[in-house]
Amino acid sequence: MAARAGRSAWALLALVLAASPAGSQLPAPALPQPMTVRSLAALPQPEPAETIRYGEAESQVVELFLPRQRPEGLLPAVVLVHGGCWQAKVAGRELVRPAAGALAQKGFAVWSIGYRRVDEEGGGFPGTYADVASAIDLLAAQAADRGIDSGRVAFLGHSAGAHLALWAAARHRLPKESPLAAASPLRPKGVVAVGGLVDLEGEAALIRDVCGVDPAESLANRDAEKPFAETSPVGLLPTGVPVTLVHGIYDGVAYPALGLAHAQRARRAGDRAEIFVVPNSGHFEGIAPGTRAFDIVAAALEGFTR
Repeated sequence: MAARAGRSAWALLALVLAASPAGSQLPAPALPQPMTVRSLAALPQPEPAETIRYGEAESQVVELFLPRQRPEGLLPAVVLVHGGCWQAKVAGRELVRPAAGALAQKGFAVWSIGYRRVDEEGGGFPGTYADVASAIDLLAAQAADRGIDSGRVAFLGHSAGAHLALWAAARHRLPKESPLAAASPLRPKGVVAVGGLVDLEGEAALIRDVCGVDPAESLANRDAEKPFAETSPVGLLPTGVPVTLVHGIYDGVAYPALGLAHAQRARRAGDRAEIFVVPNSGHFEGIAPGTRAFDIVAAALEGFTR
């Protein structure tokens, strides 16, 4: 019986081949085209409702985005940290303005922070981290006056900004002797890390290759016995803050295995962590409104702050 079935299958295949025009081929499937910096920059760039300065340097500003139709009551907030390989020459707040505007229209107050990068005077350790902390402390201090609910705040970071967002959520874990320690820093309801480069020590070779930045030289405390203990989120686990990691399957900067590794470490430490690997997406879709990756990011933020 099996032999007859096998012969019938081969006979059917022969008939199909005989009926096909000689040399014909099935059309090749279209290849996915992940977004680039250029395609991200082509998206609408909404203007912030207000620009707030917290220091003298050009980068030490916050862009505040608010809903056009403001609902009654206090607004949930998203602290948004842009990427750009920790370098001013790569990218800045403009990279995340489309995301900031879209999240504002979903009902968030979006606190998009600028900070000095490693190629700016005062950037690196501890300046970059001190700037991120100061910008978040400013939100905590001004939340009530601005109609923002400081009890419903989530952090969102992209690429290098994901590292800084996760670090900021772990500030309460810093050793007391650290120059970056704070008595009672704002603790978010959750962190969404998009295409994150988050393990400064374990991913140092990748960061040097992709960004041209040596984390040991510019993003760590070189005078400490353990240079990355104060700056790499991995060394500050557990934080008690839930994390959602979002990676595009075609992300050539921060490939999905990096997010999986961090989620596994966080869970082993006792934290809540989940990862979404998004089909047909690269490094930028997670901050591009209108994409599946951005929908996942927005849903995670809404889940953390509802």
